[in-house]
Amino acid sequence: MPCPTITVQTSTGGPREVPTKWAGQWLAVHRPVRRDGLSTAPALWTLTLRPLGLSGGELAAPLPAVLAMAKLWDTPAARWDDVAEAADATAWQWRDRFRDDVDRVRRGRPPIGPRALTPTEAIESAGTAAEVAAAVAAAMGAPAPMTEAEAAEQWPAELTRKTDGAGAIARRDGELALYWLPSEEGGTDLMAAMELAGWYPIPAAGDVERWCLGSTAETPAGDHVEPDHPDAWPRLLGLI
Repeated sequence: MPCPTITVQTSTGGPREVPTKWAGQWLAVHRPVRRDGLSTAPALWTLTLRPLGLSGGELAAPLPAVLAMAKLWDTPAARWDDVAEAADATAWQWRDRFRDDVDRVRRGRPPIGPRALTPTEAIESAGTAAEVAAAVAAAMGAPAPMTEAEAAEQWPAELTRKTDGAGAIARRDGELALYWLPSEEGGTDLMAAMELAGWYPIPAAGDVERWCLGSTAETPAGDHVEPDHPDAWPRLLGLI
């Protein structure tokens, strides 16, 4: 049974009817469209989203490998309806995963499809040194790095039973705050300590994490000290 033709949108000649090697509900595989016809280059194919007629780029790989990827991704789980409705893949849930599978097929590796990667697959798919390090850390059970939004939120310090006085943590004006009285152990004299004593907002989670893992930290007054200093935020929050 011959494969159907599909309508492909081109940048120069408008919509064109193109014969396919395979066509599913959402995706189709065909030769790349050129101004004067279809490419005849060996092992060069295009994946096109049928509802929009838009190409997902050219893929240099053997046809069986390209067909395997197309069939794996031609599923409702890929959320192609979201792409078709928006006519844009910028916010598509699986955009990076799809690009990674294209790269895997180019390199002769099997595609994975629209699902989360296992730790081993993440290591295989990592491109940059930072991605490799993050994938290895995740495979060893390390927590995932914070997102920018998570890093900007206050550190989730636990409220104390006492609501006032040195070391108290409470909600004040809608945010977490700590009552700080500089310690004598930290070298602050009594007069200076009384002037600095008061409520201070709990820092952002990203700052607290950086101070715990680094060689310096800040006090509520903004002084730079070692993370285990009695008046350093990691120490005040009970993290060190």
